[in-house]
Amino acid sequence: MVFNFFKKKSQSGGGRPTAKDYEAIGKQVAALYDAINPDCAGLYRTAFLKGVATGLGGVVGATIVIALLAWIMSVLGQVPFLGPISENVQETIQKQRQ
Repeated sequence: MVFNFFKKKSQSGGGRPTAKDYEAIGKQVAALYDAINPDCAGLYRTAFLKGVATGLGGVVGATIVIALLAWIMSVLGQVPFLGPISENVQETIQKQRQ
């Protein structure tokens, strides 16, 4: 943003700034303030949505990684520490069905 006030002395042609010059500077300062300080509600909304997307992405990503690791382990064979856990889960499911 270029301040027109600094390019020329004044709108009246004299050396001293006039009321119109100060009004023009005020409008430019207001425009600069609006450009630098956006709406707070918009910032809160954006930050909330960013947080929700980050949390959801983390959960989905971790689920995919764990599922891939479990699939790779099942393809490679028995895993010592998962054997007893899976047997307990299968027994519990069979007991619930009876």
